[in-house]
Amino acid sequence: MGIKNGWYRNMGSFLTVTAVISGFNPVIASANISSSDFSMRDKVVSLTGIMELTNNTGIVTRGEFAKMLVNASSFRENLSKSDSSVFKDVPSQNPNAEYIKIAASQGLMTGYLGGVFKPENNITYREGVKAVLTLLGYKDEDFTGNITSSRISKFQFLELNENLNRTTDENLTQTDCVNLFYNLLKTKKKDSSEIYGKVLNCELNSDGEINPISILKDERKGPLLVRKGFSVIQSVPFGSEKANVFLNGATSTLAAVKESQKTNGFVVIYYNVKSKTIWAYTTDGWDKDTLTGENAYVLILGEVKNIYYKSTDVITPTSIRLEIDSSNSDSDISSSENVDSNGYLSINLDSSKLQYLFSIYGKVTVGDKVVMVCSKNGTTYTAVDAIDY
Repeated sequence: MGIKNGWYRNMGSFLTVTAVISGFNPVIASANISSSDFSMRDKVVSLTGIMELTNNTGIVTRGEFAKMLVNASSFRENLSKSDSSVFKDVPSQNPNAEYIKIAASQGLMTGYLGGVFKPENNITYREGVKAVLTLLGYKDEDFTGNITSSRISKFQFLELNENLNRTTDENLTQTDCVNLFYNLLKTKKKDSSEIYGKVLNCELNSDGEINPISILKDERKGPLLVRKGFSVIQSVPFGSEKANVFLNGATSTLAAVKESQKTNGFVVIYYNVKSKTIWAYTTDGWDKDTLTGENAYVLILGEVKNIYYKSTDVITPTSIRLEIDSSNSDSDISSSENVDSNGYLSINLDSSKLQYLFSIYGKVTVGDKVVMVCSKNGTTYTAVDAIDY
């Protein structure tokens, strides 16, 4: 009952998705960065919700930059519509009004004499430097002498200017902002060993970069069980246009998923909103030759016959015994040496989530029918997910 070495296959799928949805080569302002490197940076900044690159040479306004700053911070969780206006030239109807209000109140940006913000003015390198350092926790008192020069020196020392070649009063383009915010995400906060990107669930790889694939993977939702007769595409929060679909680990279509769902009675899906990707799994229709190795995954339908506990811990279950549903199971599982004469298969429970689900406090009990997503290591099955059937 295989899922085609699912996680290895999925990682390849993430790579494909990244290549597809980043399918353009922008004009790069800096001569020091390749288009592929910039594409990765752009995808990270996009996936974190900071900004979308629409015109790589387009100049960014102060109002637009205020929105980027708030989107790059924890303050984006506190957005609220207000009828009041902080600045004379920023009415409450301005689409960036709330972002401008937060950016100003948090000291990320400042207004001008006369109580105006000038939201349509271009953002300068000087202003970008101050804003990013403020997000990292630096304050005016951290700088001496000429405060602008001191800030820029710190900015360069922290390598926040990587692939960003501008003079103090030059305007920032969208490409500049992609590089600026990517550099922010991988820079450590003041007096901390933690990178700023942790705020947005980013992490550094061994090469010191942020891989967009890890962001995509973290935001995968599921599992969902979709029975025959119900729509897979209506079970996810995005339309079918440009959806990336994988069935049992292989590139597929919604039509193929529907047909397999009809044949098998149900399908289990995972999805990612930002990449518009659906990973669908059924209990049949995979290439059995790929079901090998420590990271092979299998989908199993059956009835819970026993829930096992250690004699020293009668609260936390360690494994279950499942009666395989032979009418909807792969023959390789039914005839496996792991299945006893009663047609029962033992499955380990290692995660806290699954141990709780099968405990006296959870909702799955002996006699319940479940679909188990399992990893297979040799002759051992370990549950990854479980869904009531």
